[in-house]
Amino acid sequence: MGTSSDKAELLALLKKYRAGECTPGEIAQVEAWLDNFEELPDSEAMTAAANEVVVNVMHSLFPAKGRIRYILYAAAAVVVLALTGLLFLFRFNTKTPAAVTYAAISTGKGERKKLTLPDGSQLTLNAASSVIIPSDFGQERRELTLSGQGTFDIRQNTKQPFILHTGSLRTVVLGTVFDVKAYPGDAALQVAVLSGKVRVEKQQQQQTEILAPGIEKDQLLTYDAGTGKHELKPCRAEDIAGWQQNKLFFDQATIAEIAQVLERQYNIHIMLTGTAKGQCRYTLQLKNEPLNKALLLLEQLSGISYQVNNNEIKINIASCE
Repeated sequence: MGTSSDKAELLALLKKYRAGECTPGEIAQVEAWLDNFEELPDSEAMTAAANEVVVNVMHSLFPAKGRIRYILYAAAAVVVLALTGLLFLFRFNTKTPAAVTYAAISTGKGERKKLTLPDGSQLTLNAASSVIIPSDFGQERRELTLSGQGTFDIRQNTKQPFILHTGSLRTVVLGTVFDVKAYPGDAALQVAVLSGKVRVEKQQQQQTEILAPGIEKDQLLTYDAGTGKHELKPCRAEDIAGWQQNKLFFDQATIAEIAQVLERQYNIHIMLTGTAKGQCRYTLQLKNEPLNKALLLLEQLSGISYQVNNNEIKINIASCE
């Protein structure tokens, strides 16, 4: 009885070891067993070691109680030698999984990059953004981490969803085109869908909350990390992702929010002065405008005044309307 149970436990443990599912303690236990066989220089030494293991294990499994039949020893020897062979097979045929490494790709202010992911999916990074790509992307999983803004054209794979991490939120897709804006310091995170469908989840303290089970084409999810509130509303997703063609779209944006975008896109520093009298929110689109024309249009629309000094711009928002 002891033989079958020990054999089953050992085989189960070896199976876990081969699959890479052992705990650190179990790994140490298996490798301690296997290390007994590593130093054998030739087949004769291997046989001698195996014979010694047979004798030791037989004494432990079958303690002498009177006379023990030779057939019992022979049966035990077959079992132990078979397990010894399995130990060697597991030792030399088990590949240690390669350590996962991460590549960070980033853009500076005024810079954009187009990337092709290992699975053939396409990614365009906006200015002052970064993405972290694991070395095992596309093998067992398709997961990335984004800071900033990017538009993703994801190749469909129903067996392996694409997951994009942005802070405490993650966007899950099978195959679609969507834009995510998640700059550090922004008041809200945005997910806009250009085609297909995505799911947005919030992860917190090992719990997952589904914020939107299915965001479809021309829908925009806005999530405020400060309050935890989110809103799903219609949008023109092509306008939101238009930054790829140097089209900057603003929907009810404050001067401060517009200034943040201009800083990133034109690689300049903007300082706001004065105090606004009201909300001063504006909807506008800048289509491949040079910086001086963009500032002139903003001045005409809002009533602000500005001064340009080399690479620094001062905007007085006191007179905004």
